[in-house]
Order: sequence, then C-alpha cells, then structure tokens
Amino acid sequence: MTMRSVHGTSKRGTGAGRGRERGAALRLLAPFLLSTALGLTAMSLAPAPAAAQQVLVLVQGQPITSFDVSQRIKLAQLTERTNLSQKQALEDLIDEKLKIATAQRYGITADTDDVNKLFSQMASRSGRNAEQLTDALASSGLSAQTLKDKMRADYVWNSYVRGRFSSVTTVRDSDVFAALETKGEDLTKAQRTTEYTVRQIVLVVSRTAPDASRAQRMAEANALRKRFTNCESGVADARALKETVVRDPVIRTSADMSAPLRKVMDEIPVGQTTAPEVTRAGIEMVAICARREIVGESAQKREVKQELQTKQFDALSRRLLDEARKQAMIQYR
Repeated sequence: MTMRSVHGTSKRGTGAGRGRERGAALRLLAPFLLSTALGLTAMSLAPAPAAAQQVLVLVQGQPITSFDVSQRIKLAQLTERTNLSQKQALEDLIDEKLKIATAQRYGITADTDDVNKLFSQMASRSGRNAEQLTDALASSGLSAQTLKDKMRADYVWNSYVRGRFSSVTTVRDSDVFAALETKGEDLTKAQRTTEYTVRQIVLVVSRTAPDASRAQRMAEANALRKRFTNCESGVADARALKETVVRDPVIRTSADMSAPLRKVMDEIPVGQTTAPEVTRAGIEMVAICARREIVGESAQKREVKQELQTKQFDALSRRLLDEARKQAMIQYR
C-alpha cells in the first residue's frame, strides 16, 4: 500500500460548524443514555482484530485507525441519532487531532484529570458516577475513551477560539436591530424588559424522609399557596410553618430567563406563587412580589445578539481550522 503526503487536504467549510453542533449535542448525552443505552444490544469491547486496527491516516504523525472511525460513528449515533459515513467520521477525527495540536501550540491543554472531571460531571447530570457511565457506553459498544477524546478536543479548541474571538469579532447594536427587524420584532419593545421581585419559599424535607412525610409537606405547600394573596401576609404565613425557609427578595429580569420560565412568571398574578415542586431541599415555590417594565435589553434582543455572536464564533472557528489544515502534515494510507 502506498503512502501519499497531503498538506491541508479536505477543506470543509462547514466542518467546524458541525463540530460545534456535535459539541452542543454532547452535552445532551448523559440524559439520553438513560433511555437509550438499555435498549441497545450489548457489544464486546475486546481488542479489535488486526484488520479493524488498520491505520487510515497520519495527522502530524499521529495515527487514526479504522477502529477509531467505527467508534466515532457509534458516538454520533448516540449523541445525534445520525449515521456518519466512513469519510465524514474520518474527517471529524482529523479535525480533532488538529484542534488539539493547534491549541497546544498556544499553550492550551487539558490533562487527563481535567477530562476525567468533565466526564464525571456529565455522568453526574444523569444521576450516575463515571464508572456507571463507562459501563453504559460499553453496553452500546462504545469506549469511554472515544467520548473523552472528543471532549478534550472540543474543550481546548473552544478555549483557543474564544481567546481569538474578542479581538476579531464584534456585534453592534445596529446589527442586532437589523436582525430584529428581519424577524418582525418591535424595536421599541426590544429595548425594554420586565423586572420581577421574587421570594423563594422552601418547606424543608429530609432526603431520607418517608413518602408520607413528603406528601404531608406537599399538602401544606398547596394550602399555603391557596392562602397566599400578597407577599407581606403570605411571607408571614409561610414563616409560621415549621421547618420552612423564606429567602430574601431577589430581583430578576426577563432577559435572564428562558422562554418557558418567562411564560410562567408572566402568567402568575403578582402576590401569588408558583406551583410547589419537589427538590433536593424539600418542597419549593416562588412568590411573585412585584413585576414592572423597565428600560433594558429585552430577552428577544439578547437572544438575537447571542445568535449573531454564535454565527461569528462559528465562522472564526471554521477559518482557524482551515488554516490549521493548510499548515498540517496529513498523510493518507
């Protein structure tokens, strides 16, 4: 088999964009595995046969094998529910190597402890530890190292691009307003936001409390909510309950909230509370003590600004990755 040396091969204008999308998709992997891993056929992770370990390409002297490609395809199936072709998976792995090498040249690295911490955090979000997440991946025929390698590349590359981002990109208000007009948004409303004064109420319940105790506390919370007609008397009523904590007032704006939360906050009349919810601390609800419109950046304006920043970030990421490919030694076999 002959070897050919290629510099800057396979320029892909949208490669970094897909990489960023898959980076975002990775953040959803932990909860997704809860419902997916159990339904997949368990596969052995014993050492692959020699044919499966065939070296397909060298990137700056580092090999990518056919086994690496098959693992990347499995990872895409789990994180995106999509099927990558062999070529797409190989190109993604080349980008991964280039991202790590480029960031390292600028002193940006992630050691094993850093990556393991990210991996453990992902496991924790699904109520698992790192070992349990590793087992769940293995049951799907996927090595945990494949996910860790992807996490490392995304982490160092995003840090590298962010370091270059602030000096070469900017989003002006005029750009935001133009985008808002394109979306048909009212520019006057885009410069106003809603301010809420809220108080958190927690009916404390021990984590080891029996279900009957938790149900009793939920009944107390619902009764309190029915009596709650204004924050002055309602807070006093809440404080009269045993083992109940009332937090100090907090001011938040609609621009700081997700769209579903804004909807909830707008639908609840001032002086009333949200529905009780079970949390780790116990039974929690939030009292809406005041709501007013003020001059400020609206949620719509902030969202459009973030969209424009993301587009600029992705464009810069693509350009930097293309530059890395031009300068790299990529040898296909």
